[in-house]
Amino acid sequence: MKFPSPNLGLRAAALAGAIAAGAALFNPVGAVADSSMSIAVMSQQDGAWAGAPLGNSPTDTIGSAGCAITAVTMMLRYYGLNTDPGAFNTWVTVNGGYVYDDQIIWDAVNFYTNGRVTFSGWIGPDLAVIQAELDAGRPVVAEVQLGGNQHFVLLTGYTTEGGITINDPWFGDSVRFVDRYGDPAAGIVSIRTFMPADPGGARGQGRVSWLANAVAAVHLSQ
Repeated sequence: MKFPSPNLGLRAAALAGAIAAGAALFNPVGAVADSSMSIAVMSQQDGAWAGAPLGNSPTDTIGSAGCAITAVTMMLRYYGLNTDPGAFNTWVTVNGGYVYDDQIIWDAVNFYTNGRVTFSGWIGPDLAVIQAELDAGRPVVAEVQLGGNQHFVLLTGYTTEGGITINDPWFGDSVRFVDRYGDPAAGIVSIRTFMPADPGGARGQGRVSWLANAVAAVHLSQ
């Protein structure tokens, strides 16, 4: 919950346009949209790993600040990798996947999975890109604010009636985004996207789309 946000440099007009487009896509008139993935919920506060130090931090643990690695772990399990926040944290720590003690380098996923899943983008709160990713069966890691702190959740799908659904590492549950963080156009600060080696094999059974990469898969190195 303490990873620093990048300077996204989004112009207000462009952001407003993206939000409007995303809102239209998530609320099609006269249509019933459902792009939901069944992804097992994992809690960063699970006793099996909550007490483990996060990276090389002398104070933070997975339970207190491991939301990002827990969200990523849920995504990796969805793609068929047998892992958990404790195992992932240990590997990232040993293999230099953190900076400043416990801030994850998103590219570490590429090496951890031997290219089966790769980091593809760090962008602003573009709802159109989120919708395209979810339609393609690719869950999205999203940055939000929880109690004034930076926090990460996993976006797992959406419905016309319920909006975006999430797995929340802090609470260890699956809920509608709007019920916990409000309007996603305002509640989502930024997103991280990931690409399986076989885009057509995404287990979400959605429409395969390269929109996220074609439009805004911006790699920001740390």
